[in-house]
Amino acid sequence: MNKIIKNITVENYNNFKNSFVNAKEIFWDDKNNKLIHPGEYGIYREDLVKKWLSSYIPEKFGVSSGFIVNSNGYVSTQCDIIIYDKEKTPTIEGVGKQRFFPIETVSCVGEIKSDINTVEDLKTYLKKLAEIKEEREKVKNSDPYYGCKKLDFNPRKNPFHNIFTFLICHKFKFSIDLNKINYTENHRFKHNLVLSLQDGILDYSTISKKTNNLSFPFAGNNIHVDNFRKNDIGDFPIPIINFLSALQMALNMNILLDLDMTIYLTDDILEKIE
Repeated sequence: MNKIIKNITVENYNNFKNSFVNAKEIFWDDKNNKLIHPGEYGIYREDLVKKWLSSYIPEKFGVSSGFIVNSNGYVSTQCDIIIYDKEKTPTIEGVGKQRFFPIETVSCVGEIKSDINTVEDLKTYLKKLAEIKEEREKVKNSDPYYGCKKLDFNPRKNPFHNIFTFLICHKFKFSIDLNKINYTENHRFKHNLVLSLQDGILDYSTISKKTNNLSFPFAGNNIHVDNFRKNDIGDFPIPIINFLSALQMALNMNILLDLDMTIYLTDDILEKIE
């Protein structure tokens, strides 16, 4: 343990958590019992997460919001957090400053929520992340340039070859029942982590449960089972350490792909011939 790093990390987390939890008070209208500017509230909350995460990711990566696209014409819904390779990602912006990120150079995608009221709401948010993972598998001309260079691009077998997905919220307003968090038939498209600042972390364990706190839903042919770890008592819960460690591991090991703008800007002639 390094005392300086730990103290700074604890301070950063507590400042972030307090600001995130109290953000609603800034935008709350007591007279009308509603948010004054819901959109600005969401942006403020996302900016808090971006600032917090930026302290723990390599400088080669940027943290932003926007839309993820691929060469098949896919466009995601608005993504709260996109962690991408700054050197390899072009700055493609619309007239309204909406930014579009080619899926090849995106490493992580996150959703930011306040309170999640029901398990059905949680599943809705996670389905969006699953869709992005599914689209990553459709990438054409998939030549890796970063990560496990000796391996061919194969997200069906290697979880480090797909985008790392996570959700951060204030709290769950429902009891966690791991049997009810089923939202995709394909296990490899499931989330990596769900972090509730108040409650704890949803991650995975092996079927035998000899290994807990895994951040990947599968490895090779082995499917991992859902796991939930409650927050410890104290100012820096273990699930926060698990989250930051897993995020950094993903950024260091995920495969990113060469971007070929030709397939984004032209039709595939070979497909037309076939």
